[in-house]
Amino acid sequence: MKNRRVIPLIVGCVLLLIFLLAALFPGMFTEYGQKEMFAPWIKPSAGHLLGTNALGHDIFTELVYGTRETLFIGTVSSVLTLILGTAIGTLAAGRGVIAGLFNGLINVFVMLPKLITLIVLASFLGNSVWNLIGLISAFSWVGIARNVRAKVISLNEETFIENCVIQGYSRGHIVFYHIIPNLYDVLISRFLLGVNSCIMMESTLSFLGFGDLYYPTWGTMINFAYKRGAFLRQAYGYLLTPGVCIMLLSLAFYFISLYIESRKETISEM
Repeated sequence: MKNRRVIPLIVGCVLLLIFLLAALFPGMFTEYGQKEMFAPWIKPSAGHLLGTNALGHDIFTELVYGTRETLFIGTVSSVLTLILGTAIGTLAAGRGVIAGLFNGLINVFVMLPKLITLIVLASFLGNSVWNLIGLISAFSWVGIARNVRAKVISLNEETFIENCVIQGYSRGHIVFYHIIPNLYDVLISRFLLGVNSCIMMESTLSFLGFGDLYYPTWGTMINFAYKRGAFLRQAYGYLLTPGVCIMLLSLAFYFISLYIESRKETISEM
């Protein structure tokens, strides 16, 4: 039974390691530069595993370098989302006017049509990596905030928190030294799933044309392939491989989160 639980962790770590190596050391996977040009629409061969695109860039090289951009946006967005969600969820778990305001903020963002709002705002802000990160983070924290709020409300009923209140510790001290350290199980699992969500959101926006065109992510690659006639040229690898990479990277984070969830259940049963 234990071996079965470890299998998702192993698969997830192996997949994630491959993508991390591609992001950090692209020269291990391709001998070409990111903007090195050849004849356009070369068919897949030993020299060009996936062929070349309409501009003559090697598609496999573009895929390798796109790993860095996709991982960067997904990870940074997830970290910012985690910080926002933790702060807002913690504040919403208290009592009084401030807690009421943040609970109202959570309820408002729950009702917003996220994708449509992101598309409208992205069309005004323009194509930029940091614009994408800011937008994704600003509209992805609600799930984390709700989980954190529920966990903090539960922790507030614990004896050790009541003892801290009796001893006269400030609310800030209790939050930073006693509540947040006990949120690690929620935060780790939400971070891993958050990377998935942020990568999918970035890929969607980039496919719609809101990504950085000079440093393309996998979503931008699919956009380029669609617009530049990959179907007509039968360059199916150009269309499919970025989507496959998005799926595999998402699976890597999902498998690792599955193992963490199974560990949490085992500990709770003990």
